[in-house]
Amino acid sequence: MRTRLTLPLAAVALAVLTGCSGQQPPPQSAAAVPGPTGEQPSEQDKTWMRAIHQANLTEVQAGRLAQGKATTKPIKQVGQMLVKDHTKLDTKVTRTAEQLAIDLPTSPSPEQHELLNRIREVSGQDFDQDFLSGMIKAHREALNATKTEISKGSAPAVVALAKTAAPSLEQHLKALRKAQGGG
Repeated sequence: MRTRLTLPLAAVALAVLTGCSGQQPPPQSAAAVPGPTGEQPSEQDKTWMRAIHQANLTEVQAGRLAQGKATTKPIKQVGQMLVKDHTKLDTKVTRTAEQLAIDLPTSPSPEQHELLNRIREVSGQDFDQDFLSGMIKAHREALNATKTEISKGSAPAVVALAKTAAPSLEQHLKALRKAQGGG
């Protein structure tokens, strides 16, 4: 515990001292700052954090669209669940990313934008079908990436987050399939 407190205090002292002398401290990479556990996130951890954040952004937007455009109550309910659960998960993702100095994208990927644009443009049963097939595919991919993070990740905070996310992703996939009629 003492080491973790000493590092931030030393950084503050350095900032104060260099501020007084008018000199800038040497640039320090954000990757060089250890996370709360002292362990650096691996490329696997960073890749998963970025991907799950983009998935969350996409699924919240898609869920909002489903709440307004879906033709059946079960699809509207799935949309509501996606908004609630992915907003909650993304709060944890962004908090963990900040603690580990991982930069997150600010918007969905081009492929995710394409899906969102497609479901924005359609209505009725076309919306239902495109929404469900797109969200099933997205959740399969997110679940596979999450299982990879659980087995190959190295930063304990990121692996724990993936372990928390997996059951929700599985529940969403099951609900999406049920709404599609696939049980």
